[in-house]
Amino acid sequence: MKKIIFYILFILSSFQSIYPQKEDILPVQLIYFEAQVLSNGVLLRWGTATEINNFGFEVQRANIPYQFSTLGFVPGHGNSNSPKHYMFVDTTLPNYGLYYYRLKQIDTDGTIHYSDTISVNYFPASVKDKNQSYTNESFVYHNPDLNKLTINLTENITDEITISIFSITGEKVEEKIFANPSNPISFSYKNLPAGVYLILINTKSKFLLSNKFIILK
Repeated sequence: MKKIIFYILFILSSFQSIYPQKEDILPVQLIYFEAQVLSNGVLLRWGTATEINNFGFEVQRANIPYQFSTLGFVPGHGNSNSPKHYMFVDTTLPNYGLYYYRLKQIDTDGTIHYSDTISVNYFPASVKDKNQSYTNESFVYHNPDLNKLTINLTENITDEITISIFSITGEKVEEKIFANPSNPISFSYKNLPAGVYLILINTKSKFLLSNKFIILK
């Protein structure tokens, strides 16, 4: 009898080693979660390597650790085996100071998981002083007739400039690097479909600008 029980336990143990339980599989593999101070708020960006039944993310903020409130919701991609990128801009910060952010990931069955908490010092004045952040009105001009953006540099920048465009869901849809930027810089978006986009402009050493624009076709 003991030999039979031992044999059954051995079979069960072998079966579990070959077929892991579902709880051991993480529904979303988060590869990064970061915050960047803008002139008008905080840009949150995160990415996933894989997703299983991912309904989406609630973005949460706190000015005191562990006292979080929800700012908004970003839909997930359901099931995915390729990297996905997301973004959320928090423009509702009440005051300058230290803030904490985390993601509440929600499965399609309602199961929830929390990301690690990140912190950021929100002092937009320091962004302009240190990084030469410019106002949207004097920096980017949107010409829908020619399907292009014109970036007018307000200072002589010799560093390489990277222009990235993200969809409203946070996916990077276009990127162009200008090794020797002229003034102004023209950026064509004729291959992009109609929608709402966010443009980010930076050099290797500093962030220059984020700006939202709409493409109508």
